[in-house]
Amino acid sequence: MEKDPLEFNIIKEYIKEYAVSDYGRSKVDLLSPLDSWDKAAYMWELTTEMQYLHDKGISPQFSNLPKINELIDFSMKEGVVLEGQDIVTISWALKEVSKLKHELKGSGEALKSVIKTITPLDWLTKEIDNNLKETGEVSDKTNPILRDLRRKYRSVRTAIIDSLENILKRLEQKHVVMEKIVTSRNDRFVIPLRHDYGRVVKGIVHDYSRKRHTVYVEPLDTVELNNRLNQLKALIQEEETKVLRRLTSFIRDTSEIILANLNTYGMLDLINACTIWSQDFKAIAPEIKDRGIFLKNARHPILFKRLGEKACVPVDIVMPEDKDCLVISGPNADGKTVSLKTLGLLTTMAKAGLYITAQEGSYISRIGKVWVEIDSAQDIRNDLSSFSAHASALREIYMQSRSGDLVLLDEPGGGTDPEQGGAIAIALIDALRKKGAYTVVTSHSRMVKLYGLTKEGVHSACVAYDERKLMPLYRLEYDKIGQSKALDILKTIGFPAELIAQARAIISRDTSSPLAKAIEDLGKIRELELKALSKMERAEHALKSAKEQKEKLDRIRIETAIRYKRLISKLEDLLKRPPSRESIKKIKEMPEAEQMEEVIAKIEGLAAEKLDIKPGRIVRVKGSSTAGRVECVTGRAVEIISGTKKIKVDMDLVEVLESEDYGNVAKGAISHVSSRGKPFVAPVVVVGLRVDEALPVVEKALDDAILSGQDTLEIIHGSGTGRLKSAIRAYLKEVSFVRSITDGPLMEGGGNKTIVELKQDE
Repeated sequence: MEKDPLEFNIIKEYIKEYAVSDYGRSKVDLLSPLDSWDKAAYMWELTTEMQYLHDKGISPQFSNLPKINELIDFSMKEGVVLEGQDIVTISWALKEVSKLKHELKGSGEALKSVIKTITPLDWLTKEIDNNLKETGEVSDKTNPILRDLRRKYRSVRTAIIDSLENILKRLEQKHVVMEKIVTSRNDRFVIPLRHDYGRVVKGIVHDYSRKRHTVYVEPLDTVELNNRLNQLKALIQEEETKVLRRLTSFIRDTSEIILANLNTYGMLDLINACTIWSQDFKAIAPEIKDRGIFLKNARHPILFKRLGEKACVPVDIVMPEDKDCLVISGPNADGKTVSLKTLGLLTTMAKAGLYITAQEGSYISRIGKVWVEIDSAQDIRNDLSSFSAHASALREIYMQSRSGDLVLLDEPGGGTDPEQGGAIAIALIDALRKKGAYTVVTSHSRMVKLYGLTKEGVHSACVAYDERKLMPLYRLEYDKIGQSKALDILKTIGFPAELIAQARAIISRDTSSPLAKAIEDLGKIRELELKALSKMERAEHALKSAKEQKEKLDRIRIETAIRYKRLISKLEDLLKRPPSRESIKKIKEMPEAEQMEEVIAKIEGLAAEKLDIKPGRIVRVKGSSTAGRVECVTGRAVEIISGTKKIKVDMDLVEVLESEDYGNVAKGAISHVSSRGKPFVAPVVVVGLRVDEALPVVEKALDDAILSGQDTLEIIHGSGTGRLKSAIRAYLKEVSFVRSITDGPLMEGGGNKTIVELKQDE
């Protein structure tokens, strides 16, 4: 078997491109399937929380930290003193770790559990900053001894240079100066003179030029100064070494913390890289279940990268909970092997704690190890044919696989006699299933296809194929078996037509094969079963929807009845005692009343259509014999023409007559209709008004009622002191067209209401 048949290492290379630090990239290199799915789920949770921070605009900033583990290890050796620049590098790394911890302080619980392993060493970085410059040079701002030594060193150095420059000016006239500069040899300041300088100045030669024409001389006048300078230099180096030794000891004492912090930094860099990768590759965290596999719209991430999202065709990979084997069949080059690799790679990625390139709703069972046998080539080194190499790989898988493992086999039993190869494949699949392994197989073998259709616990699928265009559609159709379509594929690549025709003739003579006929019949039966199941599911769904809708309407009716019962109860209470303006206002402001107004406003435009009231319809005013033909509908008002008279009433006060009643109306069965077209007058409420305010209201209502043809009019005045009631009834007795005056029904308030019977013209 290949070492990386699923190309998981390529996925790691993709993710590594998003890592910033050496520590993050090292963590990517270590990615591999974890030993438990709980650990994988924890990694998903870390990625989810990092994704949340990115979505909020809190993107942690990682730096390209170099690997300083070797420096830390070196500092552990006895007597070692780190260079200043190395110490500054360590300090910078520690600062970056502390800064990252601060940036992630608003993280979720999973990330917090990682971040809390970072132990800030701010005291150490501060100590390093106080003693070293950014270049690694030892600073003297907190070291008075070193500061004094450097001041003296600068002073002596200046004196030496000044002295040598004066000597050069003096010797220039003697023509022994080769170059008017002050330089150094062997840590001593010298001047370049001619080889015969000795006649004009005494000094010590420290070096010669290549042709020995120039000698580098330390004049005797500056020897003591040079000696003093070197002494000061040695003292400075000693003091600097003390500082570096002390800082190195601090690093040595905290080395475990430093390495742990850097390890956590790498882990966070890895999580951040996985997060950005998952965003770019549209990846998600799958669910984990005890049984079954469902990868919804899964894409092979390498094809996704190479082809792009639109060109990479997604595939649903399904193994129901009651199945432990999936057999995929179909034409060559149709995507069977890609589907197999997609399942294996996404499972491996998931168990490594990575998101997978599928859609939400995908789930994976708790797979153990993933075993793969795909495209075994001839093993020349071990003198094995392609079939022998293939058989050896199958043997290894059988011997080493365990319950819960996922075994992916591409064309098992291939490379030999089809009948014997099919028998080998079925025997192996059965054996793996008995061991408790999930098995997914691609095959052209008729025996394996028949096994997939008939064996309990086995799910079958084929790759969809466009018969018209003679090309695969690269998606799986379940509970079906696919044909190989080899001859069709040969046609698309320009294979000689006469050979294809001859091959078809040979095949046609073998169509009576019992196995082929059995597979064909089983396929048709299964297709009919699936269609019946689909219709049954649609019917059950429709029935369920209807029941839910009925229950919803029943709830609405009950809720409406309760609300309006409460409103009516309030109105009845209002009629039992003299209402005040405040109480009327409160009732109008009740939620039930406001809701009724909203509903009326919404349906006002639709009411006529719903009640079937439109121009030309024959209607009757409810509770009367008044009827006529609708002339027009305006808002909630209906204008009715009855003979030569017109009446305007509210829409809810009329009813549409059946067509057979039209004859009675046409014959003049119309009464009490005024040509003025006044609307039907509702009960008059004068509760709370003074007598002088109420009588004009009653008078106008009487006029409108007699004009609209009403037989009665209700006046609601309440009880109170009785003065308003007495005044209204005294007025009514003087009105000529009032036939009688009576109290309202006891259940409707009794004496709180006056019923006026009117005299209408005959």
